[in-house]
Amino acid sequence: MIKSILTPTRNRPNNCERFIRSVYNSTTSKQNVEMLFYVDNDDPAINAYKSLELHSKKEFEDFKNIKFIFDEPQSVSISWNDLAEKCVGDVLIMGNDDLVYRTPGWEQTLEKELVQYEEDKIYVAWFEDKINGENHCAFPMVSKEWYKCLGRFTPGCFNFGYNDTWIFEVGKMLDRCHFIPSVVVEHLHFSQGKSEMDDTYARNRTQEKGNLYAKDKLIFDKTRAVRQEDRDMLREIIGMGQATKLKPKIIDDDDFEYVYVDKLKKEWQPAAHKLKDDPLPHQIEQYKKLCESIDKNGMTHPIIIASDMRVLRGNQRVWYCIDNNIQAIGAYKIHEQDVDKYIQKTYIHKDDYPL
Repeated sequence: MIKSILTPTRNRPNNCERFIRSVYNSTTSKQNVEMLFYVDNDDPAINAYKSLELHSKKEFEDFKNIKFIFDEPQSVSISWNDLAEKCVGDVLIMGNDDLVYRTPGWEQTLEKELVQYEEDKIYVAWFEDKINGENHCAFPMVSKEWYKCLGRFTPGCFNFGYNDTWIFEVGKMLDRCHFIPSVVVEHLHFSQGKSEMDDTYARNRTQEKGNLYAKDKLIFDKTRAVRQEDRDMLREIIGMGQATKLKPKIIDDDDFEYVYVDKLKKEWQPAAHKLKDDPLPHQIEQYKKLCESIDKNGMTHPIIIASDMRVLRGNQRVWYCIDNNIQAIGAYKIHEQDVDKYIQKTYIHKDDYPL
């Protein structure tokens, strides 16, 4: 399980190095941890950040990856999404440059805690930050499946704050919040006397264009309907996780997903033999052999469907699901013009069942 820690940072290269070192020193399986940082290209400390990246790649080379992205100034709500798009993690972790990881083997504890969500991988988890405890998820962790379902890590609409609150509220709507008190990731925030008020803190609270937290609170209050939409999309994934599935043994493409059988568009209508209106004898025999093979050996390859849910290849396997009250089936969802590539990848001659 790869963990990607995603961190926008500004004018704090020393804090950033402290953060990296704390993660490195507390991680047991360093090859399974990735750290990505976003730095505005107008940052007054940009040269220090570039130096930090160079020596970090050497000193912390055991990490899966450590990389700094230097790009246009933007809100952290957008920067977190840019980092999420580039990460390779199975778990996306919200980072901050005023955090310090305290607990050795935190990543192994995390894996154990998330086992209970293995079926659908929909959760919002967080560690003890020595400020909020279980009352608030200040630095949420979500799965790659969560990210892919919503198409984003953070909502992208805020100037600075409320990104964590948004994710936390969606998690509460789903009853999928998971606090991990045994892992301490301390938040050294100025409000607790653990650090000094600096320009980075101040620019988001007292700058001329107004207190960004106050502005973000207004945005948050007006967008509950969007969070409800997030909840509903994630509920679909949870439902899919609980559904009975026809699972392929061989999956070798990013376009794979499980789909509900009753949402598929068949190329023909149901008939007694589940094939065509006037089946040929060999077609009936072929379907019989397919059913016997799946009963005995399972399904080898996913079916192939178009983006509009039409079945391009695998109609008989869909009927197997219908006949056996199976709710979902593994599929490649592709652009129709790519069908030949996938057929070559999954083709097995009818005489060489199982399919």
